[in-house]
Amino acid sequence: MARKCEICEALGKPAPSVANKMSRLLIEDRIVVLCADHATRVRERAVSSIDELRGMFREPRGKRALLTRRAPIDRRIFPARPEGRRASSGRRASDP
Repeated sequence: MARKCEICEALGKPAPSVANKMSRLLIEDRIVVLCADHATRVRERAVSSIDELRGMFREPRGKRALLTRRAPIDRRIFPARPEGRRASSGRRASDP
């Protein structure tokens, strides 16, 4: 599965060319996937918080942030269940 820049995707831009590499940036506890252009802008401003990052990328004619609150690739926020998957509620053939 090819990763897409979260900002470009929110703006509805076509996927960047193969030459434009994607960068994963860890900001606070969120991994953000950005194209080289957007990653450069973030590094230049030395963004250190998610709120600052969301404030940096806003809709062209609106007040909403282009970044969602949860990352589509960051699964560390929701760890696996310690007890494993839930058993089905059906009966087994071996049950009395």
